[in-house]
Amino acid sequence: MTDLTQDDREELVADLQAMYSDFNKDSVAKADSIYHAEISFRDPILQVNGIDDLQRYFNHGIANATSCHFAFDTQVVNRERAFLTWQMRLQHEKLAGGREIVVPGCTHLEFADDENSVRHHVDYYDVGAMVYEHVPVIGYLVNKVRQRLESFD
Repeated sequence: MTDLTQDDREELVADLQAMYSDFNKDSVAKADSIYHAEISFRDPILQVNGIDDLQRYFNHGIANATSCHFAFDTQVVNRERAFLTWQMRLQHEKLAGGREIVVPGCTHLEFADDENSVRHHVDYYDVGAMVYEHVPVIGYLVNKVRQRLESFD
């Protein structure tokens, strides 16, 4: 194992946050400087393995986005892993009539042992709040179910 310090890991997390702060094709191109070549990335939509597949997934996800950025709130970082909380702010031409959607979430990162890179990345967020609520027919149904659950005494 390389002698990676706490400061090395915190710098890597700062680079990751900078990449996501204005998430676009240019920042996605920098992913290989943050993520391990054999990255395992999972979110509520999909799991991908490998930096090439991750960059394809990211580029596909932002292809029709007007803007996408993450505002990070809290972070806990040590030499093996990090936990981050954030709000994603997304404007997408096919969701919510192009209005901005704000989705809170959190990320669990595990670092590679042999280099200063992210080896495992898992995002947790409400995919319904991000997508389903903003698609006309599905959104109506999701909101009806949510209203019914909220009225439960």
